[in-house]
Amino acid sequence: MIAEIIILSVVSLLIIYLRNKKINFSNIDIDIKGYKLFIIMAVIQITAVFLFKFYKNNDVFKILSANWLIYPVLLYVTAINYKKSYMKLFFVGTLLNFIAIAFNDFKMPVYISEAYANSSDTIHFLNSNQDLIHSILTDSTRFKILCDIVTIPPPYPFAKTISIGDIFLLSGIFIFWQDALKSNH
Repeated sequence: MIAEIIILSVVSLLIIYLRNKKINFSNIDIDIKGYKLFIIMAVIQITAVFLFKFYKNNDVFKILSANWLIYPVLLYVTAINYKKSYMKLFFVGTLLNFIAIAFNDFKMPVYISEAYANSSDTIHFLNSNQDLIHSILTDSTRFKILCDIVTIPPPYPFAKTISIGDIFLLSGIFIFWQDALKSNH
């Protein structure tokens, strides 16, 4: 979802620029209590996914598979900043994703559309337990509505499937920039 975060950030900044014909980053207003925990949780998640590729067949896997523990911390940080509109979106998105993950063996089930050129490869990859944070959506998946079921097909260059929680999170990114640079309005 990194590409989508970058794209929505650029779009949000472009809208601010088109509205005002300038962007003044010296007036940026960001005050997030516990922001360091956000950064630490992102590093933990990225590190766990990276290490999983090399150590999935030994005891380190047991430690890495607990990467879902970042969610309570993320919920805490968003809760203590709940007055901010973008944090409300982050909270809802994080909570919805956590529910889907918690009720499905701590992995996010993914619907794989046949529209993707490599759908059979992706299904095989997810079924072989080679992904730390995703699994294949099946008939036994719980809370399917909260799983990665929203397909963003080609011609979008980063075709993928995202969740309703991801939509809230991405909306929060867009609003974050609008709020942070509101002095530019």
